[in-house]
Amino acid sequence: CQIRGLEQLNTVDFPAAGILSKASCDLYRIILIEEPKTWTEAQSYCREKHTDLATIQSDEDRAKLKEAADAVNFQSVAWIGFYRVAWHWSYQNTPISFEKWYSTQPDIPDTNEACGTVKTSGPWADRDCTVQDEFFCQTDTQDTLQNKFKFIEMEMNWHDAQIHCRTHYVDLATITNDTENTFLTNILYVEGHTDNWIGLYKIPFNPWLWSDNSSVLLSSVKWESGQPNVNGIKDCVKASTEGLMADDSCLTPLPFYCSENRKKIQRVRFTIKSDGDLDESAVMEAIEKKAR
Repeated sequence: CQIRGLEQLNTVDFPAAGILSKASCDLYRIILIEEPKTWTEAQSYCREKHTDLATIQSDEDRAKLKEAADAVNFQSVAWIGFYRVAWHWSYQNTPISFEKWYSTQPDIPDTNEACGTVKTSGPWADRDCTVQDEFFCQTDTQDTLQNKFKFIEMEMNWHDAQIHCRTHYVDLATITNDTENTFLTNILYVEGHTDNWIGLYKIPFNPWLWSDNSSVLLSSVKWESGQPNVNGIKDCVKASTEGLMADDSCLTPLPFYCSENRKKIQRVRFTIKSDGDLDESAVMEAIEKKAR
């Protein structure tokens, strides 16, 4: 820490009095929050109450994490700030925030492109994007669900269906809640179809990111054996008390680690007495020697 400067309180000849900001240090700490939350809820909490979800990619980070866990005898896993956004909606390339997957879905490997369907029974499933199927488009009219969604009775692969919807409407359908999902599944039931394309898609090999936008140093990240799991929707990361990482569904409620960056400023009150003339540089030099 370095002395940042001199703040004069009064300058009526000498003796003079002032306050020296002796030091300004960045203090980084990790805080364990034991109340279970989804990854997104944990991120919002950390950003509101502290700084962000914790970044854990050095031995020092792992030591701070373990210290936070040991302080409350915590012995389980908790969210950290590592994540990726694999599944998006076609419309405006929006990450999904509402999910309705079958328990075994999605299951196409991370290395392959995949697209999503809504099924008559309600949940979603992933499929090869080249499969021919009917599809739902959405319009720019939002007043009723009947006006928002259009059932298209033509079979196309996902990419051709996307082009059709963008040409004639707005895009493939985006589902934002259970009400919309049920509305579409009821149409499927009435029309006698098992599933239809919607706007869900996954790009292969999406990169891992830190919530606080820290640069990712993959060589410094320590995964549990067999992790990360390259299938499914396990796109958020939890850590053991040793800082070893594993992926999990972002919707799983878990405790979580927040990071906090703080400034510590030590102020020293002083009085200077002199019969001679002193300039500020001479004053600062003398005070710095005393403050060390």
